[in-house]
Amino acid sequence: MKTIRLENFYRIFDKYKPQRICEIGTHNGRSAAQLSSYLLEMGLDVEYTGYDMFDAANTLEFHKAEHNGKGAGSFETATERLAEVQKKFPNFKFTLIQGNTHDTFTIPCKFDFAFIDGGHSYETVKHDYEMLKETPVIVFDDYQINEIYQFVNEIGNFTELPRIGPKLRQALKIHT
Repeated sequence: MKTIRLENFYRIFDKYKPQRICEIGTHNGRSAAQLSSYLLEMGLDVEYTGYDMFDAANTLEFHKAEHNGKGAGSFETATERLAEVQKKFPNFKFTLIQGNTHDTFTIPCKFDFAFIDGGHSYETVKHDYEMLKETPVIVFDDYQINEIYQFVNEIGNFTELPRIGPKLRQALKIHT
């Protein structure tokens, strides 16, 4: 993830210091490694859980339905990237879960922080949020996409984060 895209996360992490983090949409593990490393450098023990279709997201129809532009991620690359973080920080634990979250994420979980950036259809974002809604700090990426914009506005009580580019937008939901 480019540095400018990380600034919002770093401000949130400085304030809330999450240790159990979840990312929906791990892709190749780049942002997972960057976000986890930032928290680990703060001296925190970090447990990262990442969900992604990874190599199984190999059809044009899937990407079109979910408004995905990056293509399929790589389970192997994400694992290698996070294993490198673990070598540097033995207090880092990670779990990667491959598959569609409609199938793999069926029991709600509470983390300290969640980043929702997987599928971008209304149904997928709603499902992912429902599985994470007890998590106190949630960031929705790609808030500029109509389906995400619609869902986030329906749940309400969110803050739009400072823009990270001319088009890219994020929304923050804090549960108190």
